[in-house]
Amino acid sequence: MNLLPIPWMKLKLESIYDVNLYGNLYLIFNDINYNYNIDTNSLSNLLVDHNILVDDSHPLYLYLPMELNDQIYKLMTSFKYLYKDNIYIILGGYKDTYPNLNELDCLANLCSKYENLDSIVNYSYLIDNDKTYEIFTSLSDTQKIYINPISSCSVSGIVLNYHMKQLNPNNVTHISFVDLMNSPYDDSFISCYLKGLTNNNNNFNYNF
Repeated sequence: MNLLPIPWMKLKLESIYDVNLYGNLYLIFNDINYNYNIDTNSLSNLLVDHNILVDDSHPLYLYLPMELNDQIYKLMTSFKYLYKDNIYIILGGYKDTYPNLNELDCLANLCSKYENLDSIVNYSYLIDNDKTYEIFTSLSDTQKIYINPISSCSVSGIVLNYHMKQLNPNNVTHISFVDLMNSPYDDSFISCYLKGLTNNNNNFNYNF
């Protein structure tokens, strides 16, 4: 697993969604290796290496795509084992993917497939596709990171401001999981990338 600080993405999200965001934002991604052995020790070391403190006064918010697989589920349960009540796990999806469902419906369907999921997930959300396309272009152009389109909604989870419940929101760490692609030439990636270039929300597309 890799962890990447992306403070410039937080600024982009503030512009796209017209909100004020607090805390620090990171991406966690999987090096395109689905055989990667996720364990609590490696995850703990990953956060220590980035000087990320998680305790009662420094909560961690973990955002993951609604399209769970066994690897993401293991990532989720490992983080929960490590940080218990000091982590908030949030699942996000696109409204277009679930046109006749709401957040609770989606979560209920997942709970029927994954053990104890209802006791692990704190929040869930569905967002509009049109405010996420520029995430593809900015991550691709500035970081050479090519993310699976379905997982990009996890980056937008921070704008929901769950952390505002905390006494000091600047002490919050946000980590968004994104699934990487082998190359930027996949048809779905190209389609989203082009929409990011022409989207009305895309008022800037460079690294700060």
